[in-house]
Amino acid sequence: MVENIELIVLSFLASIGFAIVFQVRGKDLLVAGLGGAITRLFYIIFMAFIPYRILYAGLAAIIAAFYAEIVATKKKTPATVFLYPSIIPLIPGDLIYYTMGGLVLSDTETFTKNGIDCILALVGIAVGFVVASTITFYIRKFAFSKEAN
Repeated sequence: MVENIELIVLSFLASIGFAIVFQVRGKDLLVAGLGGAITRLFYIIFMAFIPYRILYAGLAAIIAAFYAEIVATKKKTPATVFLYPSIIPLIPGDLIYYTMGGLVLSDTETFTKNGIDCILALVGIAVGFVVASTITFYIRKFAFSKEAN
């Protein structure tokens, strides 16, 4: 439990750091950090109940994308300002590290196992973004067509 809280806090801080790189300023830094913390929270929850990394990474990506869209709509800024910092906790750094370690050490088993897991995690994240983007597109299309009538 304590480890999960630490991961959420570290995700918050990492997201703020990444937002600084993208020149996010003021109160938006905290909002971007909150996106990373929320993404990590849902990632941990999904990971506890779903055995497949591609699925829980994809679902967490959907949460991150929806968070970014909602906040961006309220603040009237592009969603990418909040999306990029929010996805930092989803990057499979451990898998990338072990995949490259297997490659450098010529350990085919480690390279293959971690490489496949890494690719599946990244595919899950990408599919999650596409699903969230598609849903958001149709929600906006439906909402704006109602306003026009």
